[in-house]
Amino acid sequence: MNNIYIIGNGFDLAHGLPTSYAHFASYLYNNYLDDPYNFQENMSIERFICRPKELLKYMRGNVWGIPYDETIDDIQPGAYKEELIKGFTGFLYYISDCELWSEFESALGRIDYSLIWDTIGHIIGEEIGDIVDAEGDPDIRRYKDILESGTRSWVHTVYEFKKVFGEWISTIDVEKSEQKDKFLKCLKIYKGYFINFNYTETLQKVYDVQNQDILYIHGFRGNEKDELIVGHCAGEIGYESYMPEYYDNVCCLHEGLKKYVQLGKLEKFLDIQENVDSIICIGFSFGDSDDEYIRALIDHPKTSHAAWLLNEYNKDEVAEQSGKLQRFGVDPSKITSEKIL
Repeated sequence: MNNIYIIGNGFDLAHGLPTSYAHFASYLYNNYLDDPYNFQENMSIERFICRPKELLKYMRGNVWGIPYDETIDDIQPGAYKEELIKGFTGFLYYISDCELWSEFESALGRIDYSLIWDTIGHIIGEEIGDIVDAEGDPDIRRYKDILESGTRSWVHTVYEFKKVFGEWISTIDVEKSEQKDKFLKCLKIYKGYFINFNYTETLQKVYDVQNQDILYIHGFRGNEKDELIVGHCAGEIGYESYMPEYYDNVCCLHEGLKKYVQLGKLEKFLDIQENVDSIICIGFSFGDSDDEYIRALIDHPKTSHAAWLLNEYNKDEVAEQSGKLQRFGVDPSKITSEKIL
């Protein structure tokens, strides 16, 4: 039999690895952000998860980034990087209607830029005061210059965010992870290949899977040439501004946080496979940002007739995942679930 496993973040979490976006946020907080509560030690992940909005409210003013009258040359590289990470974390406050970390990637495409505009206006008023001309009237041109200059660092914010994301991924230690008997049994019954949405080498270290049998669709931390891909798949920004450069800065941020789907990479991988009997999903959340991959698997001639086996971690989640597959055209009779991990 020829099968394909889709491996998501839940797989690493089930093996005890601290790879949730809450862990990433905690890493940012403990390594790059000022501590508003003056704790003597790093904040625990449990404590962080209980109060993310409170902490992000503290950080929201940092979307202003580097003050308008400073330049990169005037700032030490370490301090500049820290300011940019603060700025990125501040953006997270403006993500609405989501479980902040569990839907992190999709949420990056739903930043409320109109609220950011209001916050920046308030910050300008506090830091600079009323912006008026010689006659005492509002000086729109100077306000525009300050706003556009002050948000120019947003493109650097994206760059540093991705660098720090890579730093965090490199800290994940898989050496102490242990095999799961049910998954090991599944591997023996359903032999095949792996499409891995994670960045780690858990499959190789814990289950002796060979590198050539794994497609790292979003990059592998063990390959220096790989870019680690993270971000949203939202469409147009849905925001307008009468200030062209400020709008450009907003668009650069939105585009920079976008995750470009690697369909060519997936199709090349599928083309060399034999016809696939089953697609086995473990720890994969079927998030909207990965819909195009699922559609590609359903449409590809090597996988279009495959049965889908979902890991039964949570029955409600299985029902949602099954519903999505059916909406995408999979026959309900080809969808089953069982406890694999």
